[in-house]
Amino acid sequence: MQRIERRIDVSEAAGLGEPVEMAVSIVLPDPADIPERPVAIFAVPGGGYSRAYYHLSFAGHEGYDEAAWHAARGTIHVAIDHVGVGESSIPPDLSRISFQTLAATHDSCVRQVAAMIERGDLAPGFPACPGLFRVGMGQSMGGGVTILAQGRFASFDAIAPCGVSAIHTALPQRSAEEFELGKRRFAEVSVGDASQSHLTTSHDGVDYVYPFHWEDVPADILEADMVGGYPIRRTAPAFGSLTIPHCAVQMMTPGCFAEDAARIAVPVLVAVGERDTCPDPRTEPSAYRASPDIGVFIVPRMAHMHNFASTRELLWQRLHGWSRMLANA
Repeated sequence: MQRIERRIDVSEAAGLGEPVEMAVSIVLPDPADIPERPVAIFAVPGGGYSRAYYHLSFAGHEGYDEAAWHAARGTIHVAIDHVGVGESSIPPDLSRISFQTLAATHDSCVRQVAAMIERGDLAPGFPACPGLFRVGMGQSMGGGVTILAQGRFASFDAIAPCGVSAIHTALPQRSAEEFELGKRRFAEVSVGDASQSHLTTSHDGVDYVYPFHWEDVPADILEADMVGGYPIRRTAPAFGSLTIPHCAVQMMTPGCFAEDAARIAVPVLVAVGERDTCPDPRTEPSAYRASPDIGVFIVPRMAHMHNFASTRELLWQRLHGWSRMLANA
């Protein structure tokens, strides 16, 4: 395996009147392990996180690097920072980034990287991979961006929106009263002044540990994620991002993905944790009215931050088997 870093120019797609680049980490498998129909997973992170979420490493713990896990099984893994996130371009005014900006830049980045993979331009000795099967996968906000890109630009051959609802994304809480309070907090921010960021709004009374992490997450890993604060990060861990496009909070409003999800005509895998931001996973297929193949996978003992969970490999296995099945078909 080898890991390659790239910066992809998406200025034209962004339409912000300034240079815009997206940071990309590509993990290439041993060419001998690549199947007859090559598969690439294009993965994007949730709000408050960067593409390094797919390359997690913790001292004293093994097996948290999802990208390496997939590459070890012959799948090309591409982790991407959204515009306004991580090491991608951060416009001075994050309110200028809209759903359309996120969708268009993601589509442009994916198509450019996919073309490099198909031509064999990424690394000396790594073969061309014509007929690449492109899987769009994202966690939380990244799942929302994947839905937007597929609904507007048909960027992928299949998508796996993880930890996000195409109907209404909402943070689970310990009680019904707290759950309703959390929904009101997000509604207050997302409606009205569209330039307002949820990072500058009070989140008093909203529990983030409970929805984000199952109780068996090791204490030192939980601390590594929560140090510096969330959602208001004063400092960011190696896998975090201090910036989030303001429009991301609008992904918590009912029906925000309805039109885009309804246009998606490729296979969809809805993957969520047992405790996650998708209130009723079994109703999700109704949002993807044009898709010919919709699966729902609820991972036990997993909360919203999937790659921190002790059962994370169950999700990776499902993504791997599902992607290969579709590519072979």
